[in-house]
Amino acid sequence: MAHSQESSRRCRRFLHGFTLVELLVVIAIIGVLVALLLPAIQAARESARRSQCLNHLKQWGLAMQLYHDARGQLPLGSRTAPRQTWVMHIWPYVEQNALASRNDLTINFYEPPGTIGGTLDGLTGQYLALYYCPSDVGSDQTSGWYQRRRGNYVVNWGNTKYDQGTDRYGTAPFSHVNGNRDTPRATSFKDVVDGTSNTLMMSELLKAWSNEDNDWRGDIHNDDGVFRFHTLLTPNTSAPDSIASGWFQDTGDPNMPAVAGRGQMTASRSRHPGGVHALLCDSSAGFYSESISLNVWQALGSMDGGEVISD
Repeated sequence: MAHSQESSRRCRRFLHGFTLVELLVVIAIIGVLVALLLPAIQAARESARRSQCLNHLKQWGLAMQLYHDARGQLPLGSRTAPRQTWVMHIWPYVEQNALASRNDLTINFYEPPGTIGGTLDGLTGQYLALYYCPSDVGSDQTSGWYQRRRGNYVVNWGNTKYDQGTDRYGTAPFSHVNGNRDTPRATSFKDVVDGTSNTLMMSELLKAWSNEDNDWRGDIHNDDGVFRFHTLLTPNTSAPDSIASGWFQDTGDPNMPAVAGRGQMTASRSRHPGGVHALLCDSSAGFYSESISLNVWQALGSMDGGEVISD
């Protein structure tokens, strides 16, 4: 009799467990909940990345203001004697005194101490978090032959192609006089007659994927590289950038279209949904929709075009 009662209790315990159907239902419910939560998690992460990216641009803006206060002008976009871009001149103003104190501004960027061949040991090879937008998936040159850090933040070259003369839409804060690299434009805020709150200073750009020296996008230390953006194209446009033949890699990424061309021109680009972050000459930074009118974007690209820009 006792044996029969024990068997009955075991049977009841077994019957009270999960059936296969119930288990599958629970798994399905969990799957639905995960599917519902995942977009929210991804959105929260992107929101955090956008905040960090915006903060980087604000830091660059403050550095540009401090440089202007100290020198009476903005740093030169690029120059040929010696060959350099704006980046290393800003190091002291983004709390990189260790780099600035070891640097020699009379030396070309591609020579020591700026660049040490085949390594990342040169000053231009040092990692700065401020160079990068956290939403970009481009390469960070941790291997391969490439010997400089690329970056996501570049200066405004306005409504003209690189190495070409001033466009009829006016000049940009960073450019060359008559498109001549030997005569870089020295801009002070008094030259920004359209108003510092109506003129772009910097924006985002997607950097190359390659670890090799075969793609100039985001090559912010190189005056031949893409250390600048142009307002001839709207942000995140599907129209291709124009880059010198042999100096970009076709990855098939629809966010980074490019073709070989003589006149260098690169649009502001980011991986933020819907637009890009950009910095104005008054150091205010914000998000600009990729659907912005080309006329408005070009008006923001010039500092002396005389355009009237509405909110």
